Amino acid sequence: MSSRGVVLTGGPIYTMNGSTVEAVRLDGDRISLVGPLDSAMASGAAEVVDLAGRCLLPGFVDAHTHPLMLGQCMTWADLSTASSIDEVVKILREHAVGLDRTSPIRGFGYDQHRLTDDRHPTAVDLDRVSEDVTVTIMHASGHGYVVNSSGLDTAGIRAGVPTPTGGLIDRDEYGNPTGRVFDAACDLLTGTDGTKVGNHGPNLHIPDTSEALAAQLDIAQGSLLSAGVTSVGDCQVTDRELSTYVDSREAGRLRLRVTMYVLSSHVALVERHGLDSGLSDDHLGFGGIKHYADGSLVSGTAYLPCGCGATHGYLYHEDGELEELIDASNALGRQTATHAQGPEAIQLVLDALGRREPRPGLRHRIEHCGFPTDDQIVEMRRLGVVPVPQPTQVHLYGEGVRRDHPEQAERMYASGLFAREGLPVVLSSDTPVTRPDVMLACWCAETRLTAQGRVLGAEAKLTRLQALEGYTRGGAHALRRDDVGSIQVGNFADLVVLTDDPLAVPVDTLPGITVDETWVDGRPAWSAAEGLI
Repeated sequence: MSSRGVVLTGGPIYTMNGSTVEAVRLDGDRISLVGPLDSAMASGAAEVVDLAGRCLLPGFVDAHTHPLMLGQCMTWADLSTASSIDEVVKILREHAVGLDRTSPIRGFGYDQHRLTDDRHPTAVDLDRVSEDVTVTIMHASGHGYVVNSSGLDTAGIRAGVPTPTGGLIDRDEYGNPTGRVFDAACDLLTGTDGTKVGNHGPNLHIPDTSEALAAQLDIAQGSLLSAGVTSVGDCQVTDRELSTYVDSREAGRLRLRVTMYVLSSHVALVERHGLDSGLSDDHLGFGGIKHYADGSLVSGTAYLPCGCGATHGYLYHEDGELEELIDASNALGRQTATHAQGPEAIQLVLDALGRREPRPGLRHRIEHCGFPTDDQIVEMRRLGVVPVPQPTQVHLYGEGVRRDHPEQAERMYASGLFAREGLPVVLSSDTPVTRPDVMLACWCAETRLTAQGRVLGAEAKLTRLQALEGYTRGGAHALRRDDVGSIQVGNFADLVVLTDDPLAVPVDTLPGITVDETWVDGRPAWSAAEGLI
């Protein structure tokens, strides 16, 4: 693009501020005019981009992601389609053919509910892939791993090793580990010099070289931009993520806008790097502190002790510890983003935030917000809390949740209930737990159809427009950004061009709409024809 202005016109343009317009003018990296074509052209020399009937929207804002984890997992064996443990083993063996014989073998995305064996794999199962090198597979939830015998031995996970608070080490009747290591126990798998998070969350920070991490971040950015996502919230930042982002920015390779939520075990990073004031710019900034209350709904470790399902799970922290952590963040004026699934875990968050007068400007968040009660939804509105659910998980994993928790499953990630109570509608992917496919996510939010074609919680449905708002200005609201998420004068010129109008097509064709171009800072950053630009 030249240094002149740019005018986009010739197709439906949704500002996501309640209006449609004929044209949008960009000057530099900002939107300078929104309105009639003649006004856009009268504002100075401009290059005209003809949308040719394609649809223009603000760049999508995915409020809950894990970009570096996404990039890593995209280089591992993809186990998301595996329907049996035998198939898991087969996919891993095929993946290992392209690796150095001494390299660890890694996979991502298995879901025990989808396996005909109806269980998690074990170390013995993975020993069929290799007995000599470490084989590690991450659960679809990202909350834990299964490791082969060699990997357990390398990590020092033996019968006498205690299970950390907020974690799980599956064991046989003699106390020997069987291979499954989840949540707070994942620290044991990152090596002596690797990232440690204690009982503050699942350790998804598998070590790699800085060169590999940089390449993986590039891969993740390509995936997100190809979905039209231009701004993200990274909801688990440690020194590994921070250093990778900073290096990428300094090398001129950071294309996304990233709002970082530093894990509560790494709060010292905020002071050490001056994140509250000194590090931020338009592409990399500090959002707040990420906390964890309980485990994963999808993997069965969410805290649901009521006897209303097959799994009961656990809390990450001892009594009072989480509340103190959240209250400390609140007292310092830092936004909190707390993972909480079961009603008891959600209540811990609300109790902690209720210790002080509500501070709406902080927009404290509850990530996933799996099974809130009606009273808790009302309290969330009073406290100004923003729920951040993931509708695609309802489609992919809803049947497993229905099987495990039939009495509560209808309320899983109940966006429609949040909307009716007046809470902000925010949708996200939690990628790589689900892929960053915004059109699929909007379809999931509108239909609430599981992979078996059954509706899970009809009252929790959103309208098409509400779903799109959840991925644009709703996501920006959750990230506390007023410069993205809508097409308005002064906002960054971050845009997505879709092949069809998502508000006009029949619901069944919504997932088939694809991204043609993604613009960041007033110029194309990705296109279907060229990829990353």
